[in-house]
Formats: sequence, C-alpha cells, structure tokens
Amino acid sequence: MVLVHFSISAQAEASKWYFGINAGLDFSTGNPIALTNGELVTDEGCATISENNGDLLFYTDGITVWDKQHNIMPNGTGLTGDSSSTQSAIIVPKPGDVSIFYIFTVDDLAGPNGLRYSEVNMTLNGGNGDITNQKNIELNAFTTEKISAVKHANGIDFWVVTHDWNNNNFLSYQVTTAGVNIVPVISSVGEEHGDNGLDSKGYLKISPDASRLALASWSGNSVVEIFDFDNTTGIVSNPILIGNGFFSTGPASGAYGIEFSPDSNLLYVTDQNFLFGFTTSRLFQFDLTLSTANDMINSVTTLYDDSDTNTILGALQLAVDGKIYIARAQEQFLDVIENPDEIGFASNYSQNAVSLGNRFCGAGLPPFISSFFNFSIITQGTCLGQGTEFSLNSNTEINSIIWDFGDGFTSTETNPTHYYQNAGSYTISAEINAPGETFYITNIITINNFPVANTPEDMYRCADIENDGYQFFDLSTKDSEIYNLPGVNITYHLSEENAIDNIDPLETNYENISNPQTIYVRVQNSLSSDCFDITSFQLHVLETPISSEDIVYLCTNESVVLSAGEGFDYYNWSNGETTESITVNTTGNYAVEVINSLQTSQGEITCAGNRLFTVVESDEALITNVEVTDWTENDNTISIFVDGIGDYEYSLDNVTYQDESVFSNLLPGEYVVYVRDKNNCGIVTQEVYLLYYPRFFSPNGDGVNEYWQIEFSDSEPDNEILIYDRYGKLLAQIPPNSLGWDGTYDGAKMPAADYWFKIKRPGKNKVYTGHFSLKR
Repeated sequence: MVLVHFSISAQAEASKWYFGINAGLDFSTGNPIALTNGELVTDEGCATISENNGDLLFYTDGITVWDKQHNIMPNGTGLTGDSSSTQSAIIVPKPGDVSIFYIFTVDDLAGPNGLRYSEVNMTLNGGNGDITNQKNIELNAFTTEKISAVKHANGIDFWVVTHDWNNNNFLSYQVTTAGVNIVPVISSVGEEHGDNGLDSKGYLKISPDASRLALASWSGNSVVEIFDFDNTTGIVSNPILIGNGFFSTGPASGAYGIEFSPDSNLLYVTDQNFLFGFTTSRLFQFDLTLSTANDMINSVTTLYDDSDTNTILGALQLAVDGKIYIARAQEQFLDVIENPDEIGFASNYSQNAVSLGNRFCGAGLPPFISSFFNFSIITQGTCLGQGTEFSLNSNTEINSIIWDFGDGFTSTETNPTHYYQNAGSYTISAEINAPGETFYITNIITINNFPVANTPEDMYRCADIENDGYQFFDLSTKDSEIYNLPGVNITYHLSEENAIDNIDPLETNYENISNPQTIYVRVQNSLSSDCFDITSFQLHVLETPISSEDIVYLCTNESVVLSAGEGFDYYNWSNGETTESITVNTTGNYAVEVINSLQTSQGEITCAGNRLFTVVESDEALITNVEVTDWTENDNTISIFVDGIGDYEYSLDNVTYQDESVFSNLLPGEYVVYVRDKNNCGIVTQEVYLLYYPRFFSPNGDGVNEYWQIEFSDSEPDNEILIYDRYGKLLAQIPPNSLGWDGTYDGAKMPAADYWFKIKRPGKNKVYTGHFSLKR
C-alpha cells in the first residue's frame, strides 16, 4: 500500500540562515543542518542572502556585514540597524543586476536612524562583495522595528514595506532596475504606532502570495493587525484588529513573531509575557479565510501554552522546505511547524525539533523576501516503483519551465511524472521563466525502496488452563516471515486503518481479544514513513483438552472400562494402547494423553491434555448381623452390620438410600434390608421382621380377633410361644406358624380375663414376656 507524500521547496536564496549566537542552518540539502561557522552575534535582528543555487553570499545583523568567507566586508561596518531591533535588516536584490543588493536597516526602539539602505556590490572585494559609497542612505527618520519585502506584481520590481512612528502610516518603497525609489507609497490605515519605544517591537510580514500583510505590536496594549496588500500599487488596506486583551499586556510582553503559511491562508503568532523575571510563551494559529476578527479569534488554535518552563518563543520564519521554524531564545534548539498549511493541530507543532549544534538562538531569525516562498516545488510519490509527480506551487504566471530530475533526465512539461530507476537522493531543479525574470529552484528528493510485505502464516497457540480462548502471542516472531531484509520498521495493529495511519502499535507480547483475530502489519521503510505496505494474518487459540485426575473403582474379580472421552484426535495410554477407552482388571494408576490436532499449511498443530485414572478395588458388602428392636407399635429399629472393602449405603426399599446403617421409628412388619456398594459393585439383601403382639382378642365366633398370635412369628419358626393364666398355669403352646390360641383349655372356653405369654427366640437368644386380655 502506498500513500501520497508531498515535498515542498522554495527558492534557494533563502537556503542559508545565520542568526543568534554564532548559530546557523543550511537547508540546501533538504533537512536543516546546523552551521557553526557563523560570526554573527545578535539578540534579535539579522538577515542572510544566498545565490540561486544555495551558495552563501553574505549576512548581517544590521550593523556589520560578513561575506561568504565569514570575513567582515572592508566597508561592512557602521550600518545603522541594531542587533536589538526586531527586524534590523532585510536584503533585496536590484532587479536586472545580479551583482547589486540592497541592505535595508531599521533602528531599535524607533530611534533616529530610522529606515536606511546600503548598497552591496558583489564584484568588489575579490568577488566576495563590499558596501559601496551608497551607505546608510536615509529613507525615513523614525520607524518601527518592522520591515518586510515582496515581489512587485510586474514580476521584476520589489516592494520594501515598513511602518512609520507616531502615526498609522505604512511606507512602501519600490525597488526597480533604477534602484530604490526614495518616495514611498503611504497608506494611512490601522492603529497608530508611537509613544513608548518598546511598542515599535514585533514582526511585520507579507504573505507569500503578496495578498496580505500582518504585524505584531509588542508591549503596552499588544495587538496583531492584518491587512490586504496590493503588490501592484504598494497600498495597504482593509485592517482587521486582533486585540482587546487577547495577547499578553504589559511593558515587556505581547505579540512578537508573525508568519504566514505557505498557502497564505493561515497566520501564526508568538506571544510573550515577561513577568517578575519569569517568561511564559504562547503560539497561536489564526484562519485568515474568515472575514472578521471575532471569527478569527473564535477559531484560533493554541498550539503551545507554557506556564512553567520559562520558555521564550520569538521569531517565526518560513523556510525553503515549506515548514515554519520558531526561535527559542537563549536555547540550542528551534521548534518547527511541520505542516503549516494544515488547520489546527494537524499543523503538527514540534518542540526542540532542530539542534543548533551547541550554538544559541536569540529571539530573532533572518527574514527573507516573502516571494521567495511563492515558488515551491511539490513532489508526490517518493517510493521506488511508483511515479514521482512534480508540480510548481505559485501564484505567479509562468511562461515556461525546465525540470532536471537529478538522474540525467529532464522535462519541459509543467507537471511531469518521472520514474526513478534506483533508490537514493537526487537534486532536482526547476528553471522557471516568468514575466520579467527567471527563477531557479532546487530541492533534494530521496527515493526510497518500497517494501513489499509477505503474507505470513496464521499463528496458532493452545489454550491455557482456563480454556477461555485467550492466549499470549509473540508477534515479533513473524518479522522475518513478513520481511526478511534490513531497513524496515515492522509494527502490528488492531485495524487496517490504524496500520495505514501508523497509530496505536501493539506490544509484540500480545494477548488476543477475540478468537480468531486478525492482526494488521505495517512494513515501513525506516527512512521514509510514506513507503510502506500492509499485510495481515490471524491469531487462533485452539481448544486444549482439559487435564484431570479421576478415581475409578474396580469390583472384585471383575474388569472396568476407562474412558478418556470422545472427540479427540489421538489417545496415548500409559500401557501403550491408543484407543478412546481401555479395559483393565487390576488396580493401579493409568495415564492417557489426549490430543486435539489441526492440519495447517505449516503442518500439524497439536494441543494435548493429560488424564490420570487411579483404579481402586471395591466389592459388595457382607451382612454380618442385623439387630432389631421391636415389640412396639411404631418405634422399632433395625441396625445393620457389614464387612467389606467398599463404601456402603443402606435402604429398606431399594429406592432411598442413606449412609447410616440404623433405621428407626419403624412399624412392626416384614422388611428387606438393602446394602449397596457406592462404587457400583453390587447390592446384598436380608429379610427382617419386627414382631408385635395384639393387646386383646375376642374369640366369640364373629370372625374378628378369633385367635391370639404373635404377629410375623412365622418368620422365626423356631420360636416357642407359651400361654399362662394369671396364676402361672400353662394353658397352651402355640406353633409360630399356626393361627394362634383360640381361648380354650382342654376344649373348654377360658373366661374373660388377663393372660400371660412368654416367647423364646433362639435366633435372637432372647425371651420376651407380656400379657393380653381375652374378651367375651
């Protein structure tokens, strides 16, 4: 997958910067590289100019001028700018003469030196340049510390614009082939600038497309003013005021740095607040496509708001790479706005982004003719194998253009597409023929290899003990399978969108959140975030057979079947068998490995569990004795005694079993005692009778209660049942299996009375006695 990459470059005259405390930057090779050979030391103001191929010509702090060899020009001292002036100088070439340049300077604090210019002739001083006798030519006695320059609409001349002091006048000076026109175009518009000299501080910039002008007024009641600018007439008009306390107020606070986005639609402002020796700073973005100050304020984005780090954000300056750089006063880094044409936080403000190589920055950065940034090369597509599209970003009419792609190929098409054959860095250039002038723009483009990601095999893991479908995967083990060459960064993502946007990469020790789950992989050239490919694979968590330990009972002289459970692919028993179940007839431990198997393109993947069966012998019970307590109407008991190796339970109906071997509260009668082995090794039974005798009988021939007999006595046929009268005379001996005594003695009916009985129970080794009534 390939996304579009844009690279922007502007005219090379602005490719070298010198500023601060011997600090500098070189943009000629693309990314800014720290320069440590500068001689300039300044708190704020400075200016630099290079040739159209990017080679340094000279630089200045508004007082002293250094040539390209970093030597002071012979007549290069005593200019009337000031290193403490916000914009102490700006350099403008003389139209039609490649050897002549003008250094425009402004004094600090609206001082009496005001606005002046000096002429530099590059043919002097052995070709290193020098100030001519046209030095410190006065244009205006008192001005603010603000100055900017832009191309005239005729494509030949330039406008140099400043703001007068103690009035609301803008002064626009035209630089032509004849030189500097000392009579300015005056635009009386906007706020009056005057009173306190500190109010003169703050930057003035003209937009790259020359349609707008903006300035920051520092100190006091700080404001930012935005105007329309006419690069045909030099007239400033239509003010929009952002003030009313929006910026910091005070004698040493307020809006300071100003810069337009490359497309001229956004304005960036730094705001400083010096308070009791501590400084705070803010960075704002305003949308200039809106028509009123309120709309701009309501849409403002605060890109930076510092309250506790004592940071001083100063100048803002657009560079040839299309980014805006921000001075961090008294620090060794610059901040950068990476995408200044983007609204809001998409502009991507980055702190401490550019090292100055142990040099220190002041509050200022070198200003340039804003039209330098109106011509820019846009490249789209920097991955080998895709066409690289070239176009020119400009609001100026173009007659013709010659492209040089840096690999021996050229084109005269306005928007060519070129296919590079090899990865690497190429210096591209464009020779642009516009009305009245020819421009030369160069840029470094890097063509990077496009990494084609292989589609990896899915990943499989066996479930853990919870068997919940979640498991940890080491995603990094897929790196070499996806791309097995150096020079790439591989990241893993939850969604294809995240992989494309390169956000929220996953930890490589990753636990899945669904089963199966798709993982998306971004394979990116480590030198270019725009050359990447996307692939994907799935994570699978396989069900693992649950390990277990079971006790199985083997009945004496029998066998038992051990079952590992159906549905598995393989069974490996400890006795060598491989079936789902085995039959054993001896006690001991039996283990089986049960295996789930999945055939994949990677081969067979198995997940195993272990099951242990401990076989223990058990047997049916041996009933050794049954004791009964009877002779009651409903409170009789049966107690059962057994021997055996099993675990037994007891019942009187073979339905309801209990662990206790005693049954209570029983009625007289016939019972069967059941003793069951809990391990299913059998049931044994024994009949039990609970005896009971009737309390009376009435042998009167009505067929009811005609005989007296011990109930259930026939269950004990060896019992002896003897009947006595009240005097102890034996009247009858009743067989246990007979109907019983009929109330007679020697054929004669006995009278109604109480009679006694004795029962001898040899089986119980007990003798019971009692009495009952005979009723007539």
